[in-house]
Amino acid sequence: MHLPALISDLGFILITAAIVSLLFKKLKQPVALGYLLAGFLVGPNWQWFPTVTDTQSIQVWADIGVIFLLFGLGLEFNFKKLSQVGNPAFVITFFEVACMLGLGFLTGRILGWNSKDSLFLGAMLSISSTTIIVKSFEELGIKTKRYVSLVFGILVIEDLFAILLMTLLTTFSLSKNFSGEEFFFSMGKLGFFLILSFTLGVYFLPTL
Repeated sequence: MHLPALISDLGFILITAAIVSLLFKKLKQPVALGYLLAGFLVGPNWQWFPTVTDTQSIQVWADIGVIFLLFGLGLEFNFKKLSQVGNPAFVITFFEVACMLGLGFLTGRILGWNSKDSLFLGAMLSISSTTIIVKSFEELGIKTKRYVSLVFGILVIEDLFAILLMTLLTTFSLSKNFSGEEFFFSMGKLGFFLILSFTLGVYFLPTL
């Protein structure tokens, strides 16, 4: 019986993820890291290991999974808790992003990359994965610790920095002549989106 490519790919992904997750549980490591390894193994990276065939459909399902993960994190998000750790979280995040951005840019230049590629490398290194860290905290059973609120606040502010960096880098990479007008226009759109999201999240959505 011939199965559609999507069905066989999903079965292969689930089996690989189950095996890797059991292995990481035996090793007492976060299962989220095992999922990353499973995704790397089933991807089109190896000639000697079975890989998915219908990559476009799998990409759609992967995007849906990320949406549900971020939606679940958003349900747990609390602006009051963030305000309690706001100043320390902002200072730590600003220092961490600035250091990693500079370190990544310097590393790229040492490797002989141009300024644009080096800047993208620094941006990638400066942002952590909120979903992976929160999932690891859940598995380790430390979400109730006092310092977790600070870490979560840092991750949220990092996500805001990530939006800023993606907006600026996208505009910079797509424009041959990056002008101040484009910069302020991009910042204006970003500011409007953040203010709208904050207003809806604080004053309207909690009442629904």
